[in-house]
Amino acid sequence: MAAWIALRGDLEWPPVLLGLAVLLWVAGFDIIYACQDVEFDRLVGLRSVPKTFGVRRALGIAAACHALMIVPLVGLGLAYPLGPIYFAGVAAVAALLIYEHALVRPDDLTRVNVAFFQVNVVISMGLLIVTVVDLLV
Repeated sequence: MAAWIALRGDLEWPPVLLGLAVLLWVAGFDIIYACQDVEFDRLVGLRSVPKTFGVRRALGIAAACHALMIVPLVGLGLAYPLGPIYFAGVAAVAALLIYEHALVRPDDLTRVNVAFFQVNVVISMGLLIVTVVDLLV
């Protein structure tokens, strides 16, 4: 949003919606990643989402963040406006987020790094590519 304001001198809905989507996405995967450290958090008294709510609920909160992320992405596509290529990309992002959450379970956090590093790279690069292609077509 700051880059938009710096370049255009105003603030409109597209950067706000994109900023909200990024906020929810980062919050969701940060909570997933933090689940690995719940014992350390308890030991040293840190206040993390997994420590406060437990790993199972923390993963539910992360899933809620990721589900809510789709709303501003759709809103961005409508506000800008973007076309069918972008919306296909948003659908793919939703599917990838479901896959990310299927990888990580409260009783098995061994695939957090796959979810965190590999799936999120595909999400970020994929959404960038479909958005650029949509704008160019």
